[in-house]
Amino acid sequence: MIAVVYDLELIKRFRKGQPSEIVEIGACKVDLQTRKIIDHFQQYISPKRGHISKSTRKFIKMKEEDVEKAVPFDIGIHKFSKWLGEEYFLCSWGKDDRAHFINQSVQNKLSLEWLRNYNDIQKPIGNLLTEEGNNQLGLKNALMMAGIEPTGKAHRGIDDAINTAMLLIKFLDKIELRENHLSPKEIQNHFRKYKRSRFRHKDQTPKEKQHP
Repeated sequence: MIAVVYDLELIKRFRKGQPSEIVEIGACKVDLQTRKIIDHFQQYISPKRGHISKSTRKFIKMKEEDVEKAVPFDIGIHKFSKWLGEEYFLCSWGKDDRAHFINQSVQNKLSLEWLRNYNDIQKPIGNLLTEEGNNQLGLKNALMMAGIEPTGKAHRGIDDAINTAMLLIKFLDKIELRENHLSPKEIQNHFRKYKRSRFRHKDQTPKEKQHP
């Protein structure tokens, strides 16, 4: 069995209540027996409007050639789910990225059958690294406290996925990865919560600024 450690990057938002959209999926596969990274996945995603703002590109270190390789979300998620294989644990640093997968997939009426065996490894590793049991520990601080030299650049999906995978490998003996499934009820409850958050400030905020 393998663990797939993933990280998402989002478009920068310019107003409260503006929907978040995934702009990069970065992931790597960890062989749980050899404790080595055996494969990588990176895919840039084009927003519905098709334009990725300059501020977003700068934030996630996205080059011009990367913009040209971006694909619509449905194509990107299809490629990612195919790459996952059949048996795996899905791991991320915090639950937010899982929520973004759910929300955007529901919006696009896409299957979430692949989103199974999910584990938030931020909480157990944060508890191990801090005396007070900080389960909201940031990735950068976790790497420093664990004595792991970060790879690549921060806020770049593939690099953050690799760094998170290095934490998983280091603490693999001390945490338990669990099998689970995403229920239809959880999907609906999650999406209702997202819609309330999205539209609560709709009439109280200015229109999105246009950036080159």
